[in-house]
Amino acid sequence: MKRYYFFLIILLTFSSLRAQTPEEFSIFLDEINGDSLRETVADLQNFETRFCLREGGNKEVAEYIVQRLENYGVNAEIDSFYVQDGHFWLSGDFSSWFYNVKGTLAPAQSSDSIVIIGAHADAIATDANYNLLPLCPGADDNASGVAVMIEMARIIHQFNLLPKHHIHFMAYDAEEIGLVGAYHDAEARVNNQEKVVVMLNNDMVSYQPDDDWKLTFHWYDNAQDISQKAVEVCETYTDITPVIPVGEDNDLRQNSDSYAYDQNGFKTVFAIENTFSAYYHTENDSVQWNNAEFHEHVARYNFAMLFNYGFANLQTLSLDDYASSASVLVYPNPANESATIQLYLPEQTDINTVITDMSGKIVWKYDNKSCAVGIFYIHLDCQNFANGIYFCKIFSNNRNETIKLIINH
Repeated sequence: MKRYYFFLIILLTFSSLRAQTPEEFSIFLDEINGDSLRETVADLQNFETRFCLREGGNKEVAEYIVQRLENYGVNAEIDSFYVQDGHFWLSGDFSSWFYNVKGTLAPAQSSDSIVIIGAHADAIATDANYNLLPLCPGADDNASGVAVMIEMARIIHQFNLLPKHHIHFMAYDAEEIGLVGAYHDAEARVNNQEKVVVMLNNDMVSYQPDDDWKLTFHWYDNAQDISQKAVEVCETYTDITPVIPVGEDNDLRQNSDSYAYDQNGFKTVFAIENTFSAYYHTENDSVQWNNAEFHEHVARYNFAMLFNYGFANLQTLSLDDYASSASVLVYPNPANESATIQLYLPEQTDINTVITDMSGKIVWKYDNKSCAVGIFYIHLDCQNFANGIYFCKIFSNNRNETIKLIINH
């Protein structure tokens, strides 16, 4: 399978970089982590059931998602709402509270437009006779979609990326009983006259045979340009073969949260695994059946789409389009054998870099004069550093900055 490996800089060489190709963009994509996705799925599975009509509902699930998003700098809250005199064919009449999660990341400059990435957090399991079951792990359907949404927040936070539009991270309740949470949110956005650029929906995106990596994009009449962009992005940035259904094969578009947005006039696309999970709506839909590497590439597709609509046009990509608000980043952190210092300079300046240990002793030093405007990288060989905490100190004409680096071999 193809990979995009981009070696940013030769050891101890400091240079300017302008990103114009997918290889440079992979600095972000390569940080997407299948293990991180899997851990989120496992966390959600550990609730044992996320059926929205159970006693107490999914409030604790929503609180977990809020906390995860806030850990990554997203302003998140629970949008709780009450449905009176509802009906679900498996369980009959109900009146119940439901719990959507809405996370918001503000843009770098003023914008009234919104890009949504969403997935339903509830789940359902039945036996062969359609009796509801108390055990409802819902790993693929749809902890996998929620995990992708949270992973987007993690990567954006790691690189301190600043969007050009508002980014909304949505986890919907009560999808399994009629897209209830999605309709609640979409209708509220219509009433508020919100300008939604696109809604990216992920529903069942982690079950796929190793030799058949395909992702289906269910499309909507008013958003065929979005589905075509999804195909382009999937082909460019992942190892997944995109599939666009035709005729009756596209009828599944009515069965997930994106349909509620389409019905309210918003543009959207719905991504789902092409080989349908053998454990759909059963008590066996557990994380052990998830294809972590496939899941990771689904997340790569999502990040590229989110970036294209919410940050910068991928076809005219320049690193200046998404310069970090923090001028210094170090990753990975903690580091093992190597790490990269990323530095954004808004103006030409002289730069000196030192790394000290906890006592203040300089363990590494590098001087570079007259650096031009732009993004700079320096590669650190950490193999000879002892385990512990270090401080990367950047000195320039106009400012001094320090960032902590942890070495853990």
